Amino acid sequence: MSAAMRAMIRADEYRDAGVLLALTRHLESAPGVRRAVAMMATPRNLEVLRKMGLAPPQWPLPPKPGDLLVVAQADDEPTVLDAMKRADAWLSSRPTAGALVAQGTAMDDAPRTLAQALARQPETHLAVVSVPGPFAAREARRALELGLSVMLVSDGVTVEEEVSLKTLADAHGLLVMGPDCGAALLDGVPLGFATAVRRGDIGVVAASGTGLLELTGLIHRLGGGVSHAVGAGDRDLTEAIGGRGTLAALDRLAGDSATKTLVLLGRSCARAVALRAAERAAATGRPVVAHFVGLDGELPELPGVTWATSIADAAWRACEASGVTAPPWSTTPLGRPDYAPSQRWLRGLYVGATLCAEALSRCRHLAPLSSNLAVEGVTRSARFRVAGHHLLDLGDEEYTRGRTHPILDPSTRVDAIYNAANDEAVAVLLFDVVPGPSGDPVEPLREALTAVRERSLARGGEISMVAAVLGTDDGSPRRSAMVASLEALGVTVTPDHATAVEAALALLPEGEEP
Repeated sequence: MSAAMRAMIRADEYRDAGVLLALTRHLESAPGVRRAVAMMATPRNLEVLRKMGLAPPQWPLPPKPGDLLVVAQADDEPTVLDAMKRADAWLSSRPTAGALVAQGTAMDDAPRTLAQALARQPETHLAVVSVPGPFAAREARRALELGLSVMLVSDGVTVEEEVSLKTLADAHGLLVMGPDCGAALLDGVPLGFATAVRRGDIGVVAASGTGLLELTGLIHRLGGGVSHAVGAGDRDLTEAIGGRGTLAALDRLAGDSATKTLVLLGRSCARAVALRAAERAAATGRPVVAHFVGLDGELPELPGVTWATSIADAAWRACEASGVTAPPWSTTPLGRPDYAPSQRWLRGLYVGATLCAEALSRCRHLAPLSSNLAVEGVTRSARFRVAGHHLLDLGDEEYTRGRTHPILDPSTRVDAIYNAANDEAVAVLLFDVVPGPSGDPVEPLREALTAVRERSLARGGEISMVAAVLGTDDGSPRRSAMVASLEALGVTVTPDHATAVEAALALLPEGEEP
């Protein structure tokens, strides 16, 4: 049956991603509405709409990057018109900050610019920038020009813009964390998705996001503590960026008397850039533990540098260098279930790029192997279903354009889990669980994970499920509670991510395992 489609443009109206996600869910919850999306009218988002098949043949007026778009597709014309009315009413009931100022409400005393905010709070030394990619570099530059270091949460920043921002920061003795920096710990204060961990003398410089969370959480659980954890950005150790953010962070930590041990964690590294960073860390005279995910080949001996074999190994070695010893994790050998003859493949569904990259580095011997991450020797595919072993980073830009990151909005991963549940060739499902600001991350996955087990059993087999759970019991939600919830669903939970990958490999059907 053909669908009716309508679009609405609200000119010069900015809303953040959380508001747009809530509006999208509100519209899609109505009977008869097939699809809806609310987003800013950036060129990239317009292209996303086109690829989704939701770009109307003709817009009500030419959209500009500062405009808000609402598009809905429904069973019939009355339903889609009603969706437009509901969207307009929903947005009108939630006035923007600018509208509140114009109305003379209590917000009319609020600062309208970064400069005004800094004048009110001159002790500020860090700006967190989280706006759509096309505006992010501009706002980050304004912050740097005002003397503020920047945590750049936004993605969609070009390589040229990143180089320019980090060069400007270097010239002013400032720091740019990111882009796409989802987590950091500064002076014990967690920023973004970071979980509070024990204060200590281990300083971390990491590719932003889940790698940093895994590393700092493990250090905490092993009894160690963290002075600072800086997210340099996924691209920082590439040839194009040249490690500018990492080197600047190392210089900062070198001047910090509370930091006695350094840990370097990276991915997507150019070999020469990664080694330059390790040499800079060694030059501080502190013990250094380094792990560059996926960096192949023998690594040179550097005075004071210990090369770790995984993120977990880096945590162990950092704690050891810090004078903290911990007993080894206890693990129970797993038995393979009775797989159906059609079950062969490993499916990895991640919300974090660094953990997905670590899994790929430990699965390189599998064939055929594919991923949406660009890894040498691995076939590139962003599809949910392919023939072969397939590991996806669902937090990658191709999935988050026009959408909220899956740590905040799990719907993309829920869809991918249902896809795995319906795929009779999947034998093992491997995934990460990352606590975020939206509450318990297990609960939104519960129905989909239940479907994985029930549907595979109905086909005469069973899909094994393995998870790596990040976080600590000092955070919210508590890690032990998340582990208990997953185990009740039949999921095997391991102490760290590298062990989860090894468990998943061991569970593959005979003939597919290493």
